[in-house]
Amino acid sequence: MSVDQPGRIKALDTNVVNKIAAGEIIIAPANALKEILENSIDAQSTTIEVSVKEGGLKQLQITDNGHGINKDDLAILCERFTTSKLSTFKDLSTIQTYGFRGEALASISHISHLSVVTKTKDSPVAYKCVYASGKLAPTKKGANPQAVAGKDGTQIVVEDLFYNVPSRLRSIRSPSDEYYKILDVVQKYSIHCLQAGFMVKKTGESNYALMIRQNLSLKERIRTIYGSGIANELLEFNETEAGERYGLVAFSVCATSPNFSSSKKTPPIFFINNRLVSCDPLRKSLQQVYAAFLPKGANHPFIYLSLSISPENVDVNVHPTKREVRFLHEDEIIELVTERVQEELMKTDNSRVFHTQSVLPMKRTEPEISTPVKRLRQESKLVRIDSSQVKISTFLASGVHSTSLEGSQLSHNVTGETQDDSRSSNSVEGETQDGSRPSNTIADETQDTEILNSTVMDTTLPVLIRIPYTTDFKRHRTNIRLASLAVLKSAAEVTAHEPLTKMLQNCQFIGVVDATKRLCVFQEDVRLFMCDYGSLCYHLFYQIGLAEFGNFGSLTLTEQGGDILPELEPSGGETTGLSVRQLLAPVTEGDLDSLISQLVNMREMFEEYFSIKIEEFQGDVRLVSVPLMMRHYNPSVSKLGLFLLRLCTKVDYTDEQTCFEDILKQVALFYIPPVAHAGLDDEEQEAYQLQMHSILEGVVFPAIKKGFLAPESMLRDVVEIANLPGLYKVFERC
Repeated sequence: MSVDQPGRIKALDTNVVNKIAAGEIIIAPANALKEILENSIDAQSTTIEVSVKEGGLKQLQITDNGHGINKDDLAILCERFTTSKLSTFKDLSTIQTYGFRGEALASISHISHLSVVTKTKDSPVAYKCVYASGKLAPTKKGANPQAVAGKDGTQIVVEDLFYNVPSRLRSIRSPSDEYYKILDVVQKYSIHCLQAGFMVKKTGESNYALMIRQNLSLKERIRTIYGSGIANELLEFNETEAGERYGLVAFSVCATSPNFSSSKKTPPIFFINNRLVSCDPLRKSLQQVYAAFLPKGANHPFIYLSLSISPENVDVNVHPTKREVRFLHEDEIIELVTERVQEELMKTDNSRVFHTQSVLPMKRTEPEISTPVKRLRQESKLVRIDSSQVKISTFLASGVHSTSLEGSQLSHNVTGETQDDSRSSNSVEGETQDGSRPSNTIADETQDTEILNSTVMDTTLPVLIRIPYTTDFKRHRTNIRLASLAVLKSAAEVTAHEPLTKMLQNCQFIGVVDATKRLCVFQEDVRLFMCDYGSLCYHLFYQIGLAEFGNFGSLTLTEQGGDILPELEPSGGETTGLSVRQLLAPVTEGDLDSLISQLVNMREMFEEYFSIKIEEFQGDVRLVSVPLMMRHYNPSVSKLGLFLLRLCTKVDYTDEQTCFEDILKQVALFYIPPVAHAGLDDEEQEAYQLQMHSILEGVVFPAIKKGFLAPESMLRDVVEIANLPGLYKVFERC
């Protein structure tokens, strides 16, 4: 063939193909050991013994007491793509065993001298086979397999590994390194597979380098392998319901607490669906979590993590050595795991253990008179705020905290009318101007009065849903005894998250971060949090609605000369209320007459329970008043039209409980502070942000501290962004 002519394509010899495949799967003796070890575990072995000679290059022997191999299967045991664990490709999506390709023993037989001795429980004798290049090899005694004496289980002996691949043999550094790699693999499986015992030794030696009994617990296995220093500081926890929506069935973690720190690096142990794998994104995420708790230079924890993911979400066939797997929702699952680990570490971060040397007894001497030594304060844990501290701005005029209802005239109905039911015209009660709590005048609710007047309150008490929020004049209240209302109050108490509730009660408002996204920050103890104050206000006003149901005050709307003016007292020539038709027209293209008719039909219920007053004036239906939820806080009039529309379209009036709940939610949405428009210039943005700061600091957060029950759903709206000990670890000052 001429040099200029291209070579012809031809099929590789089968022997060459098999050697190439073997080189991909069996990279080192530890890989051969891992494949055989997994077969032993799949065979339900309870005792597995490994013997190593010259790092596994000269000889690698694995003996187990599993169910053995049937004599009829020995002929094809080492042929490629023969397995008892997979029938169709579809089975791969639900595979739960270690092996599935049928390539491990075949690959080993192509690059070593392989012999197998096996016996099943039903067989009277054991059988020994010798393999070469995937086939049964002839022996001096002729028969292959050959009947021999043996115990139940399987013994596989790999000799002269890589004898016919000299390049691979030269790349191996030393037999000692390979031995410790083999030992490391067995150690990791012995931690995960609690149903089996493991033993490792060098061939010819009587002492075992590793001996793990079958009945040892996880903590004792770790103690045997890694020592008491790690075992004594272990945190064990598991989760079974956190990630069902992502296919995460369960996960268990055994990791060291912040009390343990070591400069010696211990790689984390990850098992996904019982497979020993490496997962760099998960490893890096956990390292970042521990970095906030451990000192620099000694931030190497011990971590054992076992993930159980729905088999159909895991692809195990992505790496020749099965060292890696891919699974759906990887980022979400990693986030769930790291958050859970961080929670456990934070629980133990408040206490640290320090080892001290005992002082031997000495001759008693007379005490010396000395001046007391001044203790240095711990700057990293010094709280520089007081959540109970009241700013002077709190005592200023109420107008400082009032929201601007551009285009509306609201008159606060504080005089009220004397009615037969003695119904109050204001919504909530709270602190008087001198900071004291007014007494409750309800004669038939002694228990409520005692709790309201108490200075120490337990937020878990059901009656706290009735705690007042703002100042009100002394009036009689209507006691609403509706079963549907009681159910709604009970639901609010059941869904309350106690740690978040206590955190908000003891927090100190810092400021508004971004009014266009409704984000603010507050401090609790030595931690700084960012939260969505829109969500916070929504839940607050919903609970105020439950507490003051049927006792709301009212904000009266008046219109003068076609313009809506910010006046508190009626003046001459004004028109009572705002036109419902004019409010609805800009927000809907639906049948206005039908919507207005629906509001008119429900106006008696609106007025009686919610202080939403709708009247007919000169043939026009007008909105006269809306509920006053909190003193010194007015809703935005720009949302009135949408508020009325949602009362028509988002409320189920066929069921009493659902109806009350829907209306209270719409009122709460109406009271949420509006988002600052992105089109505002810098001065307008700054002015609006300062106004929101004043409202949140002077009105909303003081109300939250007086009985707000934070629901569990709010956990996603509150995020810790910094903590003082963590900042000191990074910057060594603050």
